[in-house]
Amino acid sequence: MLDTKAIAAALAPIVKSHVAEATAPLIARIAELEKRQPERGEPGEPGRDGENGRDGRDAEPVSDDQIAVAVERYLTANPVSPGKDGKDGAPGERGLDGADGRDGASGVGLAGAVIDRDGILNLTLTNGEVKALGRVEGRDGKDGERGQPGPNLQDFDTDWRPDDKVLILSLDDGETKVSHELFFPYPRDAGVWTEGKAYLKGDGVTWGGSFWIAQDDTTDKPDVGKGWRLAVKRGRDGKDFAGPKAPTKAPVRI
Repeated sequence: MLDTKAIAAALAPIVKSHVAEATAPLIARIAELEKRQPERGEPGEPGRDGENGRDGRDAEPVSDDQIAVAVERYLTANPVSPGKDGKDGAPGERGLDGADGRDGASGVGLAGAVIDRDGILNLTLTNGEVKALGRVEGRDGKDGERGQPGPNLQDFDTDWRPDDKVLILSLDDGETKVSHELFFPYPRDAGVWTEGKAYLKGDGVTWGGSFWIAQDDTTDKPDVGKGWRLAVKRGRDGKDFAGPKAPTKAPVRI
């Protein structure tokens, strides 16, 4: 929706500037004429008083913002040029009184405003006249060009490296090829701990009768390194078995 108040507020200073520039020579000329001393003429006969005219009909009220917009449009299309100074007239005899003038026509106000499909602002006056003040809205832009089609599911692939616990995600659509590796530190039985062997996070080993789980990638020994967590502790040794004992017979009572 067009914000007419914002447009009027923005154009009002421009209109005032144009009016001041266009009327500056005329104001200066009036000031110069007012400084002159008038010459006394021959007294004329007193004229008759005319009859009072009838009251005119009030025009539709017009806001300052509407006046500013209309004046700015008109001055832009019809720039005012300063006129030449006129010659002083010679004093003459007083003429006869003229007949009483007719009542003036009612003033013209603003009845409505509308923006047409081409974005042009049209003002409808109270006398039925329509004034086109020019374009105030831009036209719709053109649609952009269609982009290249994106990749589909057939362009994606996966690969699994169990020794490294790594899942590889890849994309290859013929023009673009990218891949990404994901490490999964899931628990894995790595057997008995072996010196010098590298273990990955989540690997489980047995050492010294206990079960250890690697908290980070490490080559340390489970019972001294910080990269291991004791999961199952070794139990105590049982006593030697001496063999079965002969059962003791209970005495028979008669």
